[in-house]
Amino acid sequence: MPVVVYRAREIITLDASCPIATAVAVNDGRVLHVGTYEEVSDGLRDQTFSTNDQFIDRVMVPGFIEAHGHLTLDGSLGHLVWTGYDDRRRPDGSVSKGCRSLGDVIERLRERANDVTGTVVGYGFDPVFHDGRSLRRDDLDQVSDHQGVLVVNASFHLAYANSAQMQRCGIDESSTDKGVMKDASGVPTGEFHETAVLLVLGDASIFASDAERSARNGAELLRQAGVTSGSDLALFAAGDAFEVYARVANSEDFPVRVFYSPHVEEMAKHFEPESLLAHLSTLRSKGSDRFAMGPLKWIADGSIQGFTGKLLWPGYCGGDDHGVLIFSEDDLFEKVLPYHEAGFQLAIHTNGDDAIATVLRALERVLQRVPRFDHRHRLEHCQMATKAMVQKMAALGVGANFFSNHIYYWGDIHRTTTMGPDKARRMDPARSAVEEGVAFSLHSDHPVTPVSPLFTMWCAVNRVTRSGYQLGASERLTPLEALRAVTLGSAFLLKRDDQLGSIEVGKWADFTVLAENPLRVDPMTIKDIEVVSTVVAGVVRTSV
Repeated sequence: MPVVVYRAREIITLDASCPIATAVAVNDGRVLHVGTYEEVSDGLRDQTFSTNDQFIDRVMVPGFIEAHGHLTLDGSLGHLVWTGYDDRRRPDGSVSKGCRSLGDVIERLRERANDVTGTVVGYGFDPVFHDGRSLRRDDLDQVSDHQGVLVVNASFHLAYANSAQMQRCGIDESSTDKGVMKDASGVPTGEFHETAVLLVLGDASIFASDAERSARNGAELLRQAGVTSGSDLALFAAGDAFEVYARVANSEDFPVRVFYSPHVEEMAKHFEPESLLAHLSTLRSKGSDRFAMGPLKWIADGSIQGFTGKLLWPGYCGGDDHGVLIFSEDDLFEKVLPYHEAGFQLAIHTNGDDAIATVLRALERVLQRVPRFDHRHRLEHCQMATKAMVQKMAALGVGANFFSNHIYYWGDIHRTTTMGPDKARRMDPARSAVEEGVAFSLHSDHPVTPVSPLFTMWCAVNRVTRSGYQLGASERLTPLEALRAVTLGSAFLLKRDDQLGSIEVGKWADFTVLAENPLRVDPMTIKDIEVVSTVVAGVVRTSV
């Protein structure tokens, strides 16, 4: 492959030996030289090369890496009804307006009911933006009294169904499954929590039947946001749809690299323990530079805004404890130990401080039983880690993947409604992680919030809520620290920091091209910087 030299107004490399450059030479998909144009040209004096000046007035940074997202889930939602409070960008570039009232939600679902014959499915609804009012079966019965209607909460930890959908799924007063909410007389209200969500899905698959379309739509959302490497956590990594996904993601025209995380508990329902371990070992060995397995995924609790995240004393405002601790310390120890012994990396969803404390105790026991160097186990979201917990993470070598977008989207709610101001101001403690030497990245958890690393950086740097309140100023990052978190930090948590995350010789030539330098603009405008383009393996990427 011929050598191409990309020139830019400024290149932020995150390589300490050459932190700022204006040119980067690419050969065979990798970085060959970095420096000024004169330095790079001189280094190539005995080689034939071409110069690409399309970004000469732009700023180039290492390719953004979204270390916690759900690529195919996000891509599959384009055919569903958006019922969230905020506007939402679609893969085709269009925008669905937010639903600012329950009436808006009902009307939008009713419009879809007139156009389809099967179950009407919406997603993105969150009661906290409607004065805490959940959707009930009688609300959704207004949409249709004969078609199934299902709405998935923004967190994907809750769902709401009408009478027709519950009847279709065999849910009634006799249902005893945990998470089926009932009124005082024992009648299901139409609200479902955590694992009970699966009971009400029925034939209303959240995932599009077209696996290729889901993958390409999800990749396009990432590309538009400047992401060059994405993730797909809690994936069912087997079957025909997965094989299609692997084929599509490995194709030359796919615009992002993908690191997927198998949902071990879900897959365990379909595999015997020994065969699951063997299957995952095979997947680990078969990965490519474009599509490879990352850490294995477990979920330890729910979502705080859904009141299912597990909190320590004093719990939720009002004193009610609806938190769900999915695994006890002993259960989690037993479940993850075989995979730790086999050399796998673990990624465990934890939101509440009780869940974080429980998981850390279990991981400490695992590491005492089987010490491992450089395991890079991770806590996903890790929202309510205390300073002591962050210190314990440092001692255990456990990383954090902070959900900084939460500060904007739900910070006001956490401060006033779920946890109160004292706990809320320390959520997503990225500054503490810097001080204690804990490896970390920042993420969007898309589609829970829209994927946008620049917005995620903005959240971590400014810690400003919807109302404009600065929540926990002492936990702010500098713009450079935030940029490092969504590039090198993510690469480290994915065990790919030898290949990705900075612009330096030998690494893959993955770049994000911006209109402005995020380290030089007013920090409050970082989220508004235009993403001009992406480059993956030295190739400029456009729409799929």
